[in-house]
Amino acid sequence: MREAVLKATQEVLGDTGLALSTKEIARRAGVAESSIFYHFGDRLGLLQAVVGQYLPVFSDVAEVLGPRPAGDEGDGDGAEARTDPRAALLADLTEVVSGLEQFYVRIMPILGALQSDSQLRELLVARQAAVGPHQALRPVAALLRARRAAGRVRGTLDPDAGALLLIGAAHQRALHRHLLGPDAERFLPPAGAVAETLLPAFE
Repeated sequence: MREAVLKATQEVLGDTGLALSTKEIARRAGVAESSIFYHFGDRLGLLQAVVGQYLPVFSDVAEVLGPRPAGDEGDGDGAEARTDPRAALLADLTEVVSGLEQFYVRIMPILGALQSDSQLRELLVARQAAVGPHQALRPVAALLRARRAAGRVRGTLDPDAGALLLIGAAHQRALHRHLLGPDAERFLPPAGAVAETLLPAFE
């Protein structure tokens, strides 16, 4: 039942753009509307569950920033990235921006629903200690902090600011792709160019 409701929620958001109607979700999922509230609490809980399906993607991408054992520069982008710390860091940043972009592309309809619905925004503010877009900053900042402690990024790096730079760049690329579709690539610099521009802040 949960899987059917989550699938129907994504379909409704994709079809209607912004409106989050539990009646329509229940109809598509073939369940009673009351069961949605029983299992998810309210509409924000439902959206939170949908986002939760994509958190493994977010976690896998963010883990790229984790500290590595000395001498291990990661897979990077060929032999140069494995032997050159700067090239390895650039490859990591490129992978993080690209991966986080994919995460945000998937949840963009949910962000749109939150922005357009005053009731959902009020719930979000009330529960901000447990849910909200700021929660994405914490794990990325924590990994940057660990990487700084391991000497893998600049010692004076502000991990919170670094996390905001990476997530902000990924979010903006995702927003363009969500609004413009394939044409977005005409207006967007490649993820690698974004990472190279950000590189001096991290190395």
